[in-house]
Amino acid sequence: MTITEFKDLLFKKAAAAGFEDYEVYSEKADSFSVTVFKGNIEKYRKNIAAGVGFRGISAGKTGYAYSEDLSPYAADFIIREAKANAEIMNPEETAEIFEGCKTYPDVEGLYNPNLALVSDKQKIEIAMELEKAAYAYSPKIKQVTSCTVGSSESEVLIANSKEMNLSQKRNSIFAYINVIAEENGRKKTGSEILAGTDLAAIDKEKLVKKACDEAVTALSAESTKGYTGKVIFKNEAFSDILKTFQQNFYAELAQKGFSLLRDKEGEKIAADCVTIADEPLLKDGYSSTGFDSEGTASYNKTVIERGTLKTLLYNMKSAKKAGKISTGNGFKSSYKGSVQTFATNFYIKSGDISYDGLVKELDKGIIITSVSGLHAGANPVSGDFSLLSEGFLVENGEIIRPVDQITCAGNFYDLLKNITKIADDLKFSLSGTGSPSLIADKITISGGL
Repeated sequence: MTITEFKDLLFKKAAAAGFEDYEVYSEKADSFSVTVFKGNIEKYRKNIAAGVGFRGISAGKTGYAYSEDLSPYAADFIIREAKANAEIMNPEETAEIFEGCKTYPDVEGLYNPNLALVSDKQKIEIAMELEKAAYAYSPKIKQVTSCTVGSSESEVLIANSKEMNLSQKRNSIFAYINVIAEENGRKKTGSEILAGTDLAAIDKEKLVKKACDEAVTALSAESTKGYTGKVIFKNEAFSDILKTFQQNFYAELAQKGFSLLRDKEGEKIAADCVTIADEPLLKDGYSSTGFDSEGTASYNKTVIERGTLKTLLYNMKSAKKAGKISTGNGFKSSYKGSVQTFATNFYIKSGDISYDGLVKELDKGIIITSVSGLHAGANPVSGDFSLLSEGFLVENGEIIRPVDQITCAGNFYDLLKNITKIADDLKFSLSGTGSPSLIADKITISGGL
């Protein structure tokens, strides 16, 4: 039974069971990945996953159910479970079945039909080539611990009794490599990942160079004296920090008291040079989409504009509570889940200075290139963080040497106010969070010297 046939059957049974309004949310995903080790295939995976989530309103209460089976028996099960679930739900938790928007945007770069033609054999060959190139890059590269190439293709459908009928298809490919460099008994790791909707996004030379250079350079790293003052956060490092704290911009968490940004819309919360956007319509964005899981049409929005908080991110429930309209940020983690708030392509806008210019602007201090311990060392509610870090020492506007065994500590809310300069080297992580490199003041660096 196709998803369309199953949807029609569910709708017929839902109406007969007395549901006033109802909705189907379905997902289908095909994924492939191969990991090679020393010229051999270590792991090979092909998965096909599909399922349907149903929600319906009965007697003013919302019931939920889901199934991976698309059969008449499964349809009966879903309706029966949703009906029973609705009976025990609190009426205050009733979800709205949205009739949809008048128009929906076209989003460039979600699906590339040419990528679907790339064979598994080609992906295996790419992985083999990457591993071989890494070993050849430097005699200091002693092991490629992971070399993986993968792809995915997915399709989402949302339909309801109010005649909403939306579907969206997307695909992507990625390559990841992790290496170990060794010299005089000392070992350091380096890694890189690239992704996109085209094979051209997998620049093999760039991927290998980034991972290997990172590992080899770190071999000569030492700790340094601590201080409190200005540091450069490299784009990748600050993207990781921003990802950890971006939930503070979710209205539903602010309403529950889990964000200090509650009731701060319209207030100055960051430096004048800081503008943060959430752009679901970004071309080739990792998290681009034409609509959210509630069927709200996507649009690009400015969250912070020149330091002023313009809006939090809302789903329909949190928007209704605030007397606003949804920003199109109501998403499900899967067809089994409930709607929560998530950002899309969430990033800090670039400045007008190069990374090299940023280093000269710093003059003396530390560049943080990577941070770790974000789960244990960061408190998303208070904004406090203390993170194990690696990077470079800068003196007289020049990079002197790599550093490790240091920690950087501060508070995210204060950090936003203490950003003094932003570079033009915006880079996104696969989560859809992005940042350029930037200088922030009043950061505490603790070293081992």
